[in-house]
Amino acid sequence: MRDSGHSSDPLVADPEPPSERAVLDALSRAVIVTRPNGEIVLWTRAAEQLYGWPEHEVLGRAIVDVLVPIPTRDEAAGVLSAVAAGTTWRGDFTVAGRDGEPISVYVIDRPVFDAEGEIVGVVGLSEDVTEQRLLERRAEDLADRLALALDAGGFGTWRWDMATGAVEWDAKLEQLYGVGPGGFDGTYEAYLSLLHPDDVEATVETVREATRTKSSYVVEHRVVWPDGSVHWVQGKGKVTVDAAGAVTGTIGCTADVTEAMQLAFERERSHSRALAAAETERLSRERLQFLGAINDALSRSDDEQQVMRNVTAAAVPQLGDWCTIFVLPEAGGVIPDVEIAHEDPAMVEYALALQRQFPYEPDATTGVPEVIRSGRSEFYPEIDEQVLLAADTTDEIRDIVRALALRSAITVPLEKRGRILGAMQFMYSRSSRAYTEADLALAQAVAARIASTLTNIRLLEHQ
Repeated sequence: MRDSGHSSDPLVADPEPPSERAVLDALSRAVIVTRPNGEIVLWTRAAEQLYGWPEHEVLGRAIVDVLVPIPTRDEAAGVLSAVAAGTTWRGDFTVAGRDGEPISVYVIDRPVFDAEGEIVGVVGLSEDVTEQRLLERRAEDLADRLALALDAGGFGTWRWDMATGAVEWDAKLEQLYGVGPGGFDGTYEAYLSLLHPDDVEATVETVREATRTKSSYVVEHRVVWPDGSVHWVQGKGKVTVDAAGAVTGTIGCTADVTEAMQLAFERERSHSRALAAAETERLSRERLQFLGAINDALSRSDDEQQVMRNVTAAAVPQLGDWCTIFVLPEAGGVIPDVEIAHEDPAMVEYALALQRQFPYEPDATTGVPEVIRSGRSEFYPEIDEQVLLAADTTDEIRDIVRALALRSAITVPLEKRGRILGAMQFMYSRSSRAYTEADLALAQAVAARIASTLTNIRLLEHQ
């Protein structure tokens, strides 16, 4: 049987409790005990390691003489006086180690009282905070430099906590969004309400994608101020994550880029104007060259068949993938002679076969017959399904138009002095180009020259 709490073995003694000094030496902080006048009476192992002095060299000496540099001894004397008067003092203090190097320490000095309430000593706890204070100063310096940079750049900052939905803005950001100090209520919805309506969806999608991929992002959007004015801002954000990698929100800064965007828009407009001018010049040059080619084709033509063959060949591909000319007989017939041109001879054969399959109908209410009858041009900048369905023709003809992939068409009359000699038709098929009003004017000018040449040839034949 064993006694509760005691060993029955006489050879095993109860362990001795650690001494008070052993406990003090086990502490990580330096412990120094002095008399009220500052004379050192205890110096722990941590104090030896921190300050470099072994205990036997400092016992009986004044703590001020051991640790405090001369320039700060008045300050130290004030601390000792305060503690000797019964006050606990705590704070940073710069002391000197045995090697004379300064050490920044955080100190807590407490008075020790006897049973009668008299101060019989001072217990001081200290730890080295040199590196900690250096890091703090660096952090403060970085914060100051960041604040200066943000201020110089006109940046405002934000932080969004996804869990709570809270959005924190600094005063500069409120200014950028046109709200007064404290005018932002700190919600994501309030932020979106300040954006231009046309920019909300793209902004939300950018932030959503950044949070999904846990990446940085940039948004540029317009802000509508309460006075109705519109301003451009650019925000650069970073998605924040916790230790487990889960998204916690975003942080970032924003700057006003209204002036830069206006300059960019102006440069873009100038560039567009320059491109448009260059395009106009190119088209004018091509049209002049085309007119020259038509004039050359007419000058090489001695009869109507040569005129029809030469001008259709000259028109492809400069003014269309297809060019067809219809010339009414001089004797007054209603069935015109036809000449077709295409870059691919097989397509010409195909078109001639279609002509044989679907003969010319002088009374048709659309297309070439209508242009010849009325003397009015037909212009289809885009031949889409709606145009096909509205056309007065058969489903079979519509299917052929679809098969040929016709995209745009112009039909103009060949007219001279009020007399209609026929018509000329230009079409784009698989090309991505579409005819314009300028192309229509060019086709009408070409048709007028061809009509004039045909008239002159007929007059010469009569003579």
